[in-house]
Amino acid sequence: MRRALTRLLGRTSLAGRISALIVVVMTFGLVLAGIGTLSIIRDAQVADIDVEIQEALTAFTSEPVTRRDTPEQCDLAQRMPNTYYLGVAGPDGVIVCDNKLPDPENPDLSGLSLATLVEQPKAFTIPSIDGQSTWRTLVAPTTVEGTGELLISVVAVNTDQLEATTGTFMLVFAGFSVLAVVLGAALTRILAVSTLRGLRRTAKQAERFADGDYETRLSTEHPRTEVGSLQRSLNGMLDRIEAAIEQRDESVKQMRQFVGDASHELRTPLVSVRGYAELYRMGAISRPEDVASAMERIEGEAKRMARLVEDLLQLARLDERRPMDLQPLDLVPLVNDAASDTRAGSPDRQVHVLPIDADAMGPVEDDVDDALPDAIFTPPPLTPPAIVLGDEHALRQVISNLIGNALRYTPEGSPIELAVGVTARRRRAVVMVVDHGPGVPADQRGKVFERFFRTDESRARETGGSGLGLAIVRGIVRAHGGRIDVVETPGGGATFRMAIPLAPDEAVMALSHKLRPADTPNTITGDHPQARAAAGR
Repeated sequence: MRRALTRLLGRTSLAGRISALIVVVMTFGLVLAGIGTLSIIRDAQVADIDVEIQEALTAFTSEPVTRRDTPEQCDLAQRMPNTYYLGVAGPDGVIVCDNKLPDPENPDLSGLSLATLVEQPKAFTIPSIDGQSTWRTLVAPTTVEGTGELLISVVAVNTDQLEATTGTFMLVFAGFSVLAVVLGAALTRILAVSTLRGLRRTAKQAERFADGDYETRLSTEHPRTEVGSLQRSLNGMLDRIEAAIEQRDESVKQMRQFVGDASHELRTPLVSVRGYAELYRMGAISRPEDVASAMERIEGEAKRMARLVEDLLQLARLDERRPMDLQPLDLVPLVNDAASDTRAGSPDRQVHVLPIDADAMGPVEDDVDDALPDAIFTPPPLTPPAIVLGDEHALRQVISNLIGNALRYTPEGSPIELAVGVTARRRRAVVMVVDHGPGVPADQRGKVFERFFRTDESRARETGGSGLGLAIVRGIVRAHGGRIDVVETPGGGATFRMAIPLAPDEAVMALSHKLRPADTPNTITGDHPQARAAAGR
C-alpha cells in the first residue's frame, strides 16, 4: 500500500500534490471541527434536559404516592405534563403505575431496582422497549401515602428531538464542509498552477540549455519570491556553467593546438637525429671529422629537444596552477643581477637600469597597443620600494626570458634598458625591458605571448627560438596575479611591461628586518646618465 502510494505520488505533478494535500488537511480539519462542535452542542443539550428532568423529579417526589383501590395502581395524572414519562416502581423494579399507556416506545425499566438509587444518583440514558429510541432518565426514592412503603419514582424524557437536532446539524455541517472542500480544492489548484507557472517556464528553459542553447537565461520574477530566488540562482549557475564550457572548449582547442605545435617542433630535431644516425649506419659518414660533426649536430638537436621538453613541462605546471613559493622579494636586485649577467654574456651591448615614474604611464594590461609617453624615464620622487610577494626563481626566469627575447630580435650592439618603478595609485611594481630593434607589429602584439608563436616565420630556428619563452613569461606573471603587455618604444623598438601587485605592509616590514642597515635594496645601478643622476639625488 505504501509503495503504491509512493509510486502514485511520484507520477503526480507538484500542483496535484499540493491540491491533494490541501484537500486532505481541510477534510481532516473540518471533520475534527464537526466532531468537536457536535460533541459540545450535544453535551449542552443533554445538560439542559438533565436540568429539566431534575426539576420534574423534584416536583414529582414532593408529595407521597397515592394508592388507588387496587394495590397495583396509583394516581399520577395530576402530577406532570404528558411530555414526561412518570412512573413508580416497586423495590423489585416492577412498574406499579405510570402516566403512559402500554407502548413499545416507552422506556425499558426492566433493570430498575433499589440498587439503582445508589448506583445512578444522576441522570442516565436507557433504551426504549423496542430499542428504536432512547430516554434520558432520573430516579429517586418515594413513599406511599398512609403506609410509608418505599418505592422508586422515575422521570424520563425521550431524546428523539435531541437526535433529530443532532442529525440535522450533521447534515448541514457536512454539506457546507463538502462545499468548502470542493471550493478550497479548486482555488488551491488555481493558485498552485499560477504559482508554479514560473517553475514550468524554468524547466522548459533548462531543457533548452540542456539541448545546447547555452545563451538562454531564465526570465526572473520578483527576487523575494521563492521562484524568483530560484531563477536568479539558476541564472548564476548557468553563467558559471557556460563559462566553464567555454573554458573547457578553449582548453581543448589550446591542447590540440599545443599537441600539434609540440609535435611539429619535436619532429624537426628528431628527423635530424634520425638522418645522421641512418647516414652513419649506412657508412656515408666514415671520416673522423665527419663523425665528430654529426655527433655535434646530434648533441645540439638533443639539447634543443631537452630545452623544448623542459619548457613544455613548465607550461604544464603553470596550467595546473600549482602554488608557488611566494616570499617578500625586492625586484631591484633581480633586475640589477639580470643586467650584470647580460653585460657579461653580451659585452657588445649597452645595458642600463633606469628608474621610472610608473604613475606617468597607463595601466599595464594584456594586449595593449599604446606607446610609451616620452617622460616615462624621468627619475621619480621618493616612492615605496618595489617589494612583491613572489617566487624568486620564477621571476628571475621572467626577466631572463624577456632579456633573451630582446637580444634575439635586435641588431648586435643595440642597447637595452631595464626599468623598475612603483605605481602608488595602483599599488603595483612595474618592470620594463626596452629594446631598440624592429619592434613588434601592432597586429601581432596580442599574439606574441601565445605558445609557439613567432613574429617572423622566416627566421632560422636557432635565431627564432621555440616560441615558448614569452608564453612561460605570461604564465608566471599571471600566477603572481600580475599582467604583462608589449608596447612600442619611442623611436622604434619593443617595450615589454610587467606589473605585479605590491606586497602588503607586513611583508615589507618582515623583509626590511632581514636586510642589513647598509643594504639599499631599491637602489638603481648602472652607468646611464639618468641612473647616475637618480643616484646623486
